[in-house]
Amino acid sequence: MISVLFSLIVILVVVCALKSIIKPKNYPPGPKWYPFLGSGNVVRTLAKKHNSQWKAFYELSKQYSTNVLGLKLGGENYVVVYGEKNLQQAFSALEFDGRPNSFFIKLRCLGEKMGVTFTDGSLWKEHRHFTMKYLKNVGFGRALMEKDIQTELSHIIQKIMNSNKSVNPKEVFASAVMNVLWKSVAGERINEDRLKYLIDLLGARSIAFSMAGGWLNEMPWCRFIFPDLSGYNLITKINQQISDVIEETIEKHKSKAVEGNDFIYSFLQEMNKNKSTFTEQQLKLTCLDLLIAGSQTTSNTIEFAILSLLQHQDVQGKIYNEINTVLGDTPVCYEDSRRLTYTNAFILEVQRYYTIVPLVGPRRLLDDVIMDGYTIPKETTILMSVYDLHFDHKLWDEPSKFKPERFITENGEIKIPKFMFHFGCGRRRCLGDSLAKRFIFMALVSLLQKFKIVCSNGTLPRLEPVIGLIMSPQVFSADFVLRK
Repeated sequence: MISVLFSLIVILVVVCALKSIIKPKNYPPGPKWYPFLGSGNVVRTLAKKHNSQWKAFYELSKQYSTNVLGLKLGGENYVVVYGEKNLQQAFSALEFDGRPNSFFIKLRCLGEKMGVTFTDGSLWKEHRHFTMKYLKNVGFGRALMEKDIQTELSHIIQKIMNSNKSVNPKEVFASAVMNVLWKSVAGERINEDRLKYLIDLLGARSIAFSMAGGWLNEMPWCRFIFPDLSGYNLITKINQQISDVIEETIEKHKSKAVEGNDFIYSFLQEMNKNKSTFTEQQLKLTCLDLLIAGSQTTSNTIEFAILSLLQHQDVQGKIYNEINTVLGDTPVCYEDSRRLTYTNAFILEVQRYYTIVPLVGPRRLLDDVIMDGYTIPKETTILMSVYDLHFDHKLWDEPSKFKPERFITENGEIKIPKFMFHFGCGRRRCLGDSLAKRFIFMALVSLLQKFKIVCSNGTLPRLEPVIGLIMSPQVFSADFVLRK
């Protein structure tokens, strides 16, 4: 009896192993699949070699000469999409609107697939519409938010002027962006100690997810065998700490301890109407989505902009001359971006040259799709490679050179090519783009009105970015010299 049972188990394992290496019919080209592991071992080896998962995928796409790279990571089918035509299809077609149901996505969402960013279907449509509507009602992306930005920028400028040493941009801009965002969401600034705590948590969480993504996404069961090594314990601990911060803010609103009107109050009012999808957990996850959407990506872009100004002092001079001619000492508002053409072009070039989110996604296919003649099955997880598109020689003139002029027409107007995807595109465009555009523009103009930015000790910082889930500059400092 035992031998028969053992034989059946062996047969079952062999059948499952064989089944796990069979690719779907007409599946996109990619590396060989190994039993139960798929092509995950190949991706991890390349990612370790290049210090980036995006670079690993890119190397494989070149190796197999394809713009539709077929993979299997753990038990899930993955396809990485390249090229303008394919990206346009992935961003716009309804079949690409889903989000994966994987354990890793649920872990990112504090254990439940809720919120706005990683939901789909009717829940996503209802709450994305509600979120955007009520954020606008409390001033998000409007003049009221610009006043908050100006307030934060005045604090930054004063802090720089009071500093007797070089300034690390990360230490001043991340907190300012977070405060502007949180004012719209929760109606108040965050006290300095709690703010630093929250920024550190989000930073640690980003690193932890980047490090643990492969293991936990491909083999969720590994959290039971080596919870520390897999990163599971660290992520759950950080998740709980972030959850506690958000819950504390929600409780303050329940007790009417926050004055005025904000997004959380608007959401709680919907909860009181007993709408089924308006729950406290949904509110908490939406707040988390907003924190992630508008914080690190915006501050990282400003850091890259400062790095570019240090590297290209001639460009900094052109920007200052334009600001001085058009605005002088007049405080900046976002409407000025129409008149500060070269400044606007510089920001666009920073966003192209340093693509903050190199791989957009993940998306889940809601139906079978044909792309480049290959069949991508329903439920496949899709990743869209934007970084390499922004350096495609077929689309850009001398893409490896930093040239703001590429975004200015012969008539002196700004032009944004349709293949510029710095905020994504389509129905799932970045939630925080209105904050990002305003903050980045107003921050750079305000800084250059007051300061000339130069290298600390005359040494140019390291320019090569760190490419993880998002792209970030290596830690650096700069000197802000007050203009006469």
